[in-house]
Amino acid sequence: MAKLPQIPRGIASHPYTVQNPEELPLSLQHSAEQALEPGESIQSIFVVPAQIFPHGWFGARYVPEQALLFTSQGIFHIQDADTPGQPASATYLRALDLLYTRLSLLLLYGQLELVGQARDILTHITVEFNTVGEHHLRPGLRHLVNLALSQTTALPASETEVETVWRELNRLPMKFANGLRYHGLQPGERLLGFVFQPDIWTRRWRFLPHQVSANTLLALTDRQLIILEEEKKGNQANYGWIFTFCPLAGVAAMDLKPAKTWPEVQIRLGRGGVTTDRRVTLEQEQARAWQALWFRYGGHGEEQGEPVLNAAW
Repeated sequence: MAKLPQIPRGIASHPYTVQNPEELPLSLQHSAEQALEPGESIQSIFVVPAQIFPHGWFGARYVPEQALLFTSQGIFHIQDADTPGQPASATYLRALDLLYTRLSLLLLYGQLELVGQARDILTHITVEFNTVGEHHLRPGLRHLVNLALSQTTALPASETEVETVWRELNRLPMKFANGLRYHGLQPGERLLGFVFQPDIWTRRWRFLPHQVSANTLLALTDRQLIILEEEKKGNQANYGWIFTFCPLAGVAAMDLKPAKTWPEVQIRLGRGGVTTDRRVTLEQEQARAWQALWFRYGGHGEEQGEPVLNAAW
């Protein structure tokens, strides 16, 4: 096995921000300067030093240094090459072409996944980072998500309906209520309703407990779908959040897949002929509640390009 490079330890391995491409590590500067398009301005730059993560029982994997350049229209991901002497790679996603954004904050481990349409193909950007530096990421990510929602026509709701939903939110476990309130919703966004699914368990071979899904919150706002879930860890204490943000403008349809045990919500996402999906397992009661909520606000009108729920019950 090849010897892994030496990387910084301690605070030197934490993510940080810089003001312009000239302040980036030398390995990233040239690709960052070449990537920017005329007329596009930089809002913030998030830098992640090279890291080594455990891999398998005794192995390790090396991730080169990388940076996220949040711009006035989208995001550039710049990552140093694995092979010395090769140029850093640059991947661009326009905010309005995002299908979903997934942010995992699991103790000291963070992962940002951006999935969208770029040059007519499905494009993934994945960045792993130490969550000690998550506050450096937050402003740029909030800006990007707001850009992604900017062309979504807000779903209508009365103030009375919104106030009722907020009162119901306070009955949730504090972790989920606060996660949605402080980290999930964007400024000015209105929460229309939600379904909370406690973790689901079954047994294998009649006696071995098996976790099907972790605690999950599925929320509908006037501009997007938010999935807030925990990591599947069995009976171990769970301290993290996993957020998935799906702009309503990218929701092509939503299917409820019946099953012998638990229905599955399939959120079908698409832009420019590029498609993907997200899936959430619910119990029957929660599935019916989500079906009612979705039909109430967006369950018809596929011919007009609006979200559609196709339910087979």
